[in-house]
Amino acid sequence: MGLALGTLVGLPVFLGTLYSLLLGRGTVIANLAMVLPGFHRTYVGAFVGLVGGFAWGFIGGALLAWLYNTFQKAIYRSGTTT
Repeated sequence: MGLALGTLVGLPVFLGTLYSLLLGRGTVIANLAMVLPGFHRTYVGAFVGLVGGFAWGFIGGALLAWLYNTFQKAIYRSGTTT
């Protein structure tokens, strides 16, 4: 789950930054600097965004999977199934 969400967050940041650089637009992409430390709308920043976005997605996905498994075990132990 962590790898999947990491990829689904990091890759669009990377591709969006490259797209923004090629077309000269970037108002939304520039706002990512508030969330991703070290991110700038440059080619190096695209890789920083890829790594940072992957990290955020990986942490979120791992947390989501952990919560799902914890609740699933609690429901299974209590005998309540749907």
